[in-house]
Amino acid sequence: MFGAIAIAFLLSPFLVNTLGDTKYGIWSIVAALTGYMTLLDLGVSSAVAKYVSKYKALNDYKSINVVVSSAVAIMLSVGAVLIVASPFIANLVVNTFKITPELKDTVHTLVIIGAIDVAIFVSSGVLFGAFYGFQRNEITNAAILFAALIKAVVFYFALTSGYSLLAMGVISLVANLLAALLLAFLMKKTEPEVELTVKHADKSTVVSIFHYSKFTFLTMLGMQLIYYSDAFVIGFFLSAAAITIYTIPWSLSEYSNKLIFAVAQTFVPVFSEQEATKDKALYSTYITGTKALLIISNLLCIGMLTLGDNFVGIWMGPKYAVECSVILSIMFFTQLIKSPQLLSYSILLGTSNHQKFSTYNMLFSVANLILSILLIQKFGLVGVAVATSFTQIVFYAVITPILTSRVVNFSLPQYFKDTYLRILPASILLYAMLTYIAKFHPPNGYLDLIGMALIAAVIYMVVVYFTTLDNDERQFGKSAVGKMIAKVRK
Repeated sequence: MFGAIAIAFLLSPFLVNTLGDTKYGIWSIVAALTGYMTLLDLGVSSAVAKYVSKYKALNDYKSINVVVSSAVAIMLSVGAVLIVASPFIANLVVNTFKITPELKDTVHTLVIIGAIDVAIFVSSGVLFGAFYGFQRNEITNAAILFAALIKAVVFYFALTSGYSLLAMGVISLVANLLAALLLAFLMKKTEPEVELTVKHADKSTVVSIFHYSKFTFLTMLGMQLIYYSDAFVIGFFLSAAAITIYTIPWSLSEYSNKLIFAVAQTFVPVFSEQEATKDKALYSTYITGTKALLIISNLLCIGMLTLGDNFVGIWMGPKYAVECSVILSIMFFTQLIKSPQLLSYSILLGTSNHQKFSTYNMLFSVANLILSILLIQKFGLVGVAVATSFTQIVFYAVITPILTSRVVNFSLPQYFKDTYLRILPASILLYAMLTYIAKFHPPNGYLDLIGMALIAAVIYMVVVYFTTLDNDERQFGKSAVGKMIAKVRK
């Protein structure tokens, strides 16, 4: 995931400068639309991960094949419907947004290509879910990185050769198709007992999948409303060029969110196994996982809150550092609050207790959309950012901890004492160090920025080691570092 984010980070300035604000804004609109289309996964991949991890713990491959076959049948049907509907979706997009006449045909074709791309995505989601269930995250990450590398390299050569948006759409589609084929091949190699067919599909299993996935789908819908509706609102009320100004800080925030979410997701099958085997370590795993997310998210978010303007200035140019400053701060303050609670969603998913979370998440997402529409008309881009921030902070700082404590049955004061309070000294020190750097020694380039950030991060991690981790976690950390050093030496 870090590799995919690094590639996107390096590619973004090139895309903005090559395409220009308007075309990059259009690319962002189509990306937001395809993001919505991924809702057609319907939460099935998460259901596959849940049931595969459960039956893996019981060594029941017959049931695993029934789940996989049923999911494949569902997703192939969904993909076929999406492809048939794609021309109608394309007409709707072209007639809704403020797109210049000379680009309307391009956008129409690009949306159809994007729909085919999403059909491939939702079908391969069964494979992603299965690998998550088997806890083979290195395989799914390899496929993500493989696709990201292909896109980055071919995007560069295509755009420098004079091609534009349509070529990017085709490249993205082909890269994702190759990644899906790679996953299918690796499934056969690593789990030969798993059959990727529809012959074991079972009606009762389909019902069970939808019973679990309907609430996951509701959460996905809520998340998509939050993360992708902003582009639609801005495109409707302002312009495609304005989307670019918003997308730069949004993309940085989204990279951080994806990284934290990827870490949190690895706990879903762990929680599922612990529940299936009645493991009493469920709460201690939750505490350790929350600490891990706090350590990572605080490092990223405090870093961007203090050095974000310097970073954007070096990354995109001084113009964007000024225009994006306020939005960047709002977004990363929101991420600071939200990120650790993504593990709460993982434990609710792993224990099949995510129904209320999904319902509340959807309600707050609708509230976010309404607030965005109201505030953009008076405050512009900042209004959209504030609307998103307000609803997310209330949901993740108040609602989510309460829901999780009731399901897992723990004391909220004890939970915050075991996690947030323990990392507070390290976080305050990190903020002080980076604020001093930003004020008195602002970095002039990537080397300066990376060097200063690394020094601060090392000091932060030393303090974390002594103030945040317990004895077992310290021993685990030492063991993990020792194994890494041994591998490097070999």
